[in-house]
Amino acid sequence: MDSRVAEEGVACDIEPASGAERRVFCRVVSKGGVMDAKPIAVVVDDSKPFLMYLSILLNRMNLEVLPVNNAAEALEIARVTRPHLITMDMMMPGMDGLEALRAIRADKELADLSVIMISSYQDKNRQWEALSLGCIDVLDKPVDLRRLHKAIQRCDLYSGGRRRYLRTTFDKTVGLHHQGEVREVSSVTLSERGIFLHMREQLPKGAHVEIDLPLSSDETLQVGGSVIYSKAHNGGVSMITQGIAIKFDRLTLKNSKILSALVEELLVGDLVLDETEPAVSAS
Repeated sequence: MDSRVAEEGVACDIEPASGAERRVFCRVVSKGGVMDAKPIAVVVDDSKPFLMYLSILLNRMNLEVLPVNNAAEALEIARVTRPHLITMDMMMPGMDGLEALRAIRADKELADLSVIMISSYQDKNRQWEALSLGCIDVLDKPVDLRRLHKAIQRCDLYSGGRRRYLRTTFDKTVGLHHQGEVREVSSVTLSERGIFLHMREQLPKGAHVEIDLPLSSDETLQVGGSVIYSKAHNGGVSMITQGIAIKFDRLTLKNSKILSALVEELLVGDLVLDETEPAVSAS
């Protein structure tokens, strides 16, 4: 697996063996050394570049990714890890995606698993068969970022409900304006409508703030918002990062477009796509 995948949060070690004894060990790596609780996605594709790029993208979209290059092995891993989601290439050597989808629906342990099918070929008959077998959606290659996001939300992966807007990790320092004071704060995640900041000192829920967001052009975007959530350190062990969640509730149309473009850029902008097989497209 490409070293970039490990850097982005997917570390995968394969124990060489044959048949059913072959084992895959995958883990999530965070820059802070902390294991984050994330929904698990098994990504299946026989194209190594596509598998790598889609795995990086899904990890940035806050999924724990287990990349696999064939359907038979994916079924073995699914039975062990019980993932929340599988993305499956339609056409693969050996067991193809449709065969794997039929096997999933026939397996009592996996029958309810959310599956997103992906295909380079617009074969309507195969697409209708996949949909009739209960897959969430059939996506064309290159995968459209926003359609992928919508399909993932239909899988109902999060206890807090569906996430309407794109979001990604955002380990940048931002400026926080509150009551005439400005401080530099580390950010954790950024969405098209909000941001989560890592802070020891809490702000009260409902507090109005302004945030200076660094843009890729070395400029900053100032957006206004309100604190909607605050998590203080309680002295114990918690999987939730301490800090505050801010909802951007004073966005102009121009700033909304800039913010959406920034989140898209963070998700896919630096993925150098293979010209012979582009992996992801964005608006």
